[in-house]
Amino acid sequence: MLEAKVGGITLSKDITAETKPTKAVIANLYGDYYDRIVRYIFVRINNQSEAENLGGDVFLRALHSLGSYRGRGQQMVAWLFSIARNLVVDYQRKMSKRKDVSIDEVEIPDRVNIEEEVERKSEVEKLSEALKQVTPAQREVIGLRFFAGLSSVEVGKILGKSSGAVREMQRAAVETLRQQMIV
Repeated sequence: MLEAKVGGITLSKDITAETKPTKAVIANLYGDYYDRIVRYIFVRINNQSEAENLGGDVFLRALHSLGSYRGRGQQMVAWLFSIARNLVVDYQRKMSKRKDVSIDEVEIPDRVNIEEEVERKSEVEKLSEALKQVTPAQREVIGLRFFAGLSSVEVGKILGKSSGAVREMQRAAVETLRQQMIV
């Protein structure tokens, strides 16, 4: 008998047609992983409000697909991040066809501390530029490991790679980012 702890719930056997995950499991996963998924998405798209929207969409898709889920309990987290990854790809395709808005058309709220916002924006832009210097696979690993907080084993399951390969990709990416951020 397989036991897996998922979102604070222990599943005591494989999830099959007879024992599918419930909406309560998805709700618990939402509580445990929403922030990590949003951070992962944010790193990929560099837009906080859209990352939050897409993060919610991950769990909506999971709820809609719950009836067809055939994996084990411990695979649900990888399944959620796979959904997130697919939503990011769809979002990026859609955004590549979208027209940019002029800065003159953007309103700035009165309560924003402009200096802090400019400094934060500058750091995010610097990181975004540095992330362009690593391969797409390395970017994926960085997003899943550092911003989503997944282990190298979990990232390996999502990407279909060994945990050793994930750690090596992470090492190479961190070295490249370190060099880019110092400049």
